[in-house]
Amino acid sequence: MGIFNFFSSKSDKQKLSHIKSLIALAMADGKVEKSELAAIAAVCSREGIEESEIKNLLDNPESVDFVPPTDHQTKVQYLKDMCALMMIDGNIDKNEVVVCKLTAEALGFRHEVIDAMVSDIIDELKVNMA
Repeated sequence: MGIFNFFSSKSDKQKLSHIKSLIALAMADGKVEKSELAAIAAVCSREGIEESEIKNLLDNPESVDFVPPTDHQTKVQYLKDMCALMMIDGNIDKNEVVVCKLTAEALGFRHEVIDAMVSDIIDELKVNMA
């Protein structure tokens, strides 16, 4: 952890943790597409995180610990971000699905409902993209 991360708020740590999870998801299929980086940059913008954090996390992923959000709404938003990122390159890789589901479990979603949640979110995103 860098010295400045020591002074970060819990909220900032959660946001950086989410960006780290998105990067891990983007890397799950063995390659990070420009469209995936652009989507991660958009999440950074929404969350008030500097885009330079993407490079920092690519270079030093161990610098940020996993810190899940405590409120349900943010957990769902983070899962939606992950599903959207899986879809961004037009190909949902099985390794991406595994990372997404593991992260969903780490976010606190019950293992029994994760498959249905991910499927429902993907279906919702497809409808919204049409």
